[in-house]
Amino acid sequence: MFKSTAVRRVVPRFVDEGRTHIQLRELPRSAVLTDLRRLCIRNKLLGVTDIAIDYHRFLPTGRAYLALAHTKHLQKNLQALDKASVGSLPIKAVSAPPPRSGHGLDKTRTERKVFSGNGPHGGISSRLKHVVIWGFPGKISEEAVENYLRDFRLDNIDNKTGAVKVELTANTFSLYSRYLVRPTSIAEAHRLVRKLHMTYYEPEHWAKRYQLRARVVY
Repeated sequence: MFKSTAVRRVVPRFVDEGRTHIQLRELPRSAVLTDLRRLCIRNKLLGVTDIAIDYHRFLPTGRAYLALAHTKHLQKNLQALDKASVGSLPIKAVSAPPPRSGHGLDKTRTERKVFSGNGPHGGISSRLKHVVIWGFPGKISEEAVENYLRDFRLDNIDNKTGAVKVELTANTFSLYSRYLVRPTSIAEAHRLVRKLHMTYYEPEHWAKRYQLRARVVY
C-alpha cells in the first residue's frame, strides 16, 4: 500500500518535469485576456510571460495557455490555481507541453493558403486587431463582405484582401460562412464588433435569415 501511494505522488512531478506551460480548462467562452490577467494577479502567479486563448476556427475552445519563464514556477502556480475561478465559474489548471502553434495559414491540396483559425491566438500574430464574423450566407464572396463592411476601416490580411474566408474542414458543409477581417486599429476592431454583433445581414432582402455574430480575436 505504501509503495503504490509513493508512486502516485511521484508520477505527477515526473510528468511535469521540464514543463513551462499551464493549460487552463473549462473557461467561460466569453473570457477575454483581461479576465485571464486578473486571474494571474488575483492568484499571485509567478513568472507568467504570455497568455494565449485557444481557438477553433477563431472561436474560443474554453481553454487557454500560460507560458512561464522557468520550470521552477510550475508547481507553485498549479497549487495557486487549485481552486481558481473565472467569472464565478471554477476552472481546472494542468501542466502541459508547449501548445502547437496552430498556424493560421494552412495549405490545401492545391497549395492554396487558407486560414484555419486553430490553436493559441488563432494562429495569428497581430493581436487584438482581427475580428471574426460568422453567419454570412454560405456562398457570399470576399468582395461582397468587404462591400458590406465599407463603413469600417480595414487593412489587408497578409497581403490578401480585407476580408478572408475561414474555410471549413474537409468533408463538411454549412449554409453559413465565416470571415476574418483586420480593422486598422484596436479601437476600430471593437467598434466593428459593437455595431455588427447580433445584427442581420441585409434584412430588407433576407429578413432574419442571416444573423451575424462578431468577436475580437485575442
